Amino acid sequence: MAELSPSQRTASTARFLLGTGSLVALEAMWQGSVARTLIASAVLAMGGTLLFFAKRAD
Repeated sequence: MAELSPSQRTASTARFLLGTGSLVALEAMWQGSVARTLIASAVLAMGGTLLFFAKRAD
């Protein structure tokens, strides 16, 4: 099995954070929880930032 580069591992982590943040944000908005929506938005922002820098590193 081929070794992944650090930028590929970072991109995988970022995609996981984006997917998780999206699901949690949708569920929190459905339930009407403002605090959980804000936390999920922060997770989405972290994932987006990681993905941006991982793509730039390649």
